[in-house]
Amino acid sequence: MAQIINVFFDESGKRKEKPNLMGGLSIPLPLYQSPAFEQLSQKLRDGELKLHWTKYNGHSDLRVNITETINILSNFQNMIKFFVINYNYSILNSSEAFNREIIDDMIYTKFPERIVYGLLRRYGKNISIEANIFVEESTEYRSRNLHEKLKEQLNIQSLYRGERFFVSNSWLVPKNTEIGIEMVDLVLGIIRTIIRNKNTDSKSNNSKNELSIQLLKNPNFYSLLKNIRYFEWSGSGLSTILCKLNQPIYGRVHPPNLNFFLGAN
Repeated sequence: MAQIINVFFDESGKRKEKPNLMGGLSIPLPLYQSPAFEQLSQKLRDGELKLHWTKYNGHSDLRVNITETINILSNFQNMIKFFVINYNYSILNSSEAFNREIIDDMIYTKFPERIVYGLLRRYGKNISIEANIFVEESTEYRSRNLHEKLKEQLNIQSLYRGERFFVSNSWLVPKNTEIGIEMVDLVLGIIRTIIRNKNTDSKSNNSKNELSIQLLKNPNFYSLLKNIRYFEWSGSGLSTILCKLNQPIYGRVHPPNLNFFLGAN
C-alpha cells in the first residue's frame, strides 16, 4: 500500500529581487489532515490567519500568527522534507544564446520539477509514494500549465528511473487556501532574511531580523533549517550547499544581526 504525501511549492524573489529562491515542502497526508494543520488551514481560508512575511514590520498580531505557524511546522520537523534552490537570475539573463521565453521556461518549469523530484525520492525500496502536488497559482505557472507538466514529467521519470513514486494529482491553488503553501512562503522569507543579512535603519528589515532570531531560539526550528536540502544554481548545474547558522546570533538583538555561512558540502 502506498504512503500518500502532499507536496507544496512556492517561490520568493523574482528576477532582480535577489536572492531568487524556490522551495518545496513534503508532508505526509495523515499529518496534514491532523487537527494541528487542519485548524491552521481553516483559519487561513476563513481569513482569520494572516501570514505575510514581506509585510512584517513588527506588528504584534502578524508576529503571533507567524510564530504559531512556524512552531507547529517545527514540531514535526522529523516527518517532513524541505528542498530549496537559490538560482542566479543574472547569469540566466546575460545569456546571449537564449531568448527571454526560453529562459523563463527553464526557471518556471525545470527548477520546480527538480525540487519536487527530490522530495519524492529516497523513501526506501519497500515504500511506495503517492503524491499530491500543490503549486501557488501565478501567471508564470498558469501560462505554462506547470501543474500538468509536473505530473506528466515526474511520472515519466519515475517509470524510467525505476523510482517508487507516483503523482496522482497536481493543482495550482490560490494564495491563502493551503497552509502548506504558506509554510513554504514563510520559510523562504526567513531564509531570504538570513542570506541578505541587512542591518539598516529600516524598521521592516530590523523587525524581520529580530523575529528570525526569536524563531531560531526554538531548537526544533533551528534543526528544521539545518536539515533543509539547499542547492545553488550558477550556470553549471546544481551544487549542494551545507547551511550553517552561527549560534552567537542569539545574543545580537541591538541591532538585530544575522549571519549565514554557506560552504561546499
